[in-house]
Amino acid sequence: MRSEEPIKTIMFVSGRKPEAIIEQELEWRGLEVKWANSIQAAADLLDSESKGMGIVTELALADGNWRDLVEKVRDISSSIPVLLVSPTSTAELWWDALDCDVEDILSAPLSAARLCEVLGG
Repeated sequence: MRSEEPIKTIMFVSGRKPEAIIEQELEWRGLEVKWANSIQAAADLLDSESKGMGIVTELALADGNWRDLVEKVRDISSSIPVLLVSPTSTAELWWDALDCDVEDILSAPLSAARLCEVLGG
């Protein structure tokens, strides 16, 4: 993981809020959960507090795609880990993700345990 700061907050960037069970389990593990429904909303949250933040995003977003989000995040900080969530992952997606400095691609549906494992929480 790129950040030396321990992850304290996980921001989901998606058209819908994370499932309640995922949110509850993450909070039970001591992590704060935030949700942004667009790239701009995510950038606004990051501008106010980016330390200890990890980002989980879907591929398609209301105002762009995951690449646009990663670009915006990297403008704010190069140390924020970004994870993609996809029901399927192809070799092309993996190469694109590596090229864009994405931490990992997680299979949907998400598991809080796997998410914490990848983020070190």
